[in-house]
Amino acid sequence: MNGTLPPWSPLNDPQLSGKYQKNLGSGNENVRSKAQLQLDLLSRYAWQEYPVKYGCWTLNETGLTGGTNLSGPWTKRSYVPDYSWIQLLDAGSGRPIGRHWIDTAFDGGLTVQGAPFPPGATSIWFAGDPRAFGMFSPVGNGHIAYFGSRDRLQVFDAWRQGPQHYAQFAATIGDTMDRRPTGAAGDADVLWLADHPQPPHSPKRFGAARG
Repeated sequence: MNGTLPPWSPLNDPQLSGKYQKNLGSGNENVRSKAQLQLDLLSRYAWQEYPVKYGCWTLNETGLTGGTNLSGPWTKRSYVPDYSWIQLLDAGSGRPIGRHWIDTAFDGGLTVQGAPFPPGATSIWFAGDPRAFGMFSPVGNGHIAYFGSRDRLQVFDAWRQGPQHYAQFAATIGDTMDRRPTGAAGDADVLWLADHPQPPHSPKRFGAARG
């Protein structure tokens, strides 16, 4: 692929491009389609470095994904570091651009155990639309990349419905993201590790005694 790629393309890295070329030959249609989506992104966007807040505190039963707690007040819950979330920041103002969920198993690989990027990272390489979705890589690496999307936006669902549907989706995504909330509680309520290095107090299992 190197002969037809512009010099800025992340796909000039043979280790990175080789992975997706291999996935194009997979017998799994989903893996092939996801490889096409990722190759499309990496062929149209260069790596750009963004300051970030990486990792947040999540209750081990509910968390940012809005899971339902069915266990009751007797079940102990505590905050744990969650390295699947990253906040892209504007390099000039430091203001949040978008909170992204990193899907380490998006391309059909095994889910990365622990943190896909170095804990405590303050910047990241990103190729894509920072308000919506794209590919993430550790700064100075570029050999590996993970797909991520703003608040778990269903990008692949639009992609596999065909080029016309995806084009319409992509054309309006900026306006859509500007109107939608940043999450169930909003970014202001997310406890990023960069701002809160110590875990919050675990919620009490029982309410205050009455009487």
